[in-house]
Amino acid sequence: MRNSHKIVIALGMMSLTTAASWAHGGHRDHDSAAGEPGDAKKVTRTVNVGADEYEFDMHGSDMTFKTGETVKFVVTNKGTLMHEFTIGTPEEQAEHQKMMAGMSDKDGHMAHDDDMDSMATNSVHVRPGETKTLVWTFTHPGTFEYGCNFPGHAMLGMEGKIVVQ
Repeated sequence: MRNSHKIVIALGMMSLTTAASWAHGGHRDHDSAAGEPGDAKKVTRTVNVGADEYEFDMHGSDMTFKTGETVKFVVTNKGTLMHEFTIGTPEEQAEHQKMMAGMSDKDGHMAHDDDMDSMATNSVHVRPGETKTLVWTFTHPGTFEYGCNFPGHAMLGMEGKIVVQ
């Protein structure tokens, strides 16, 4: 599918989810079935993540981890748009996408840009040119997702799978 078609679909989905997400309320910290914030002293692996317009570059890193493993994700925004790196179940990602759509204006810009650092513990928000770190411990086996849930970004390719064994 061409990017112009993806953008039209993403914008349509944003408009469908925005009304429902206003009822969801603001952002909050929450537990994730994918794990919990990790202790930086227990990191066993570092994954470098490049975020560009509508794609992540994992620099060849395997996104398969062991239960109990603590991983440091170093996320660098190489693009011109704000991005995030969020870990969660498919359901958690869908809920977060709705919340993010509710926080954006009609052009898809975040209405609460100054408050982006207070998001859930399973997410980092990275401004253009910035690098942030998410230390995460995978506590349960399963297939999880990573993604950028700024409106339309995941639909345009900023998502992927994480396998925990």
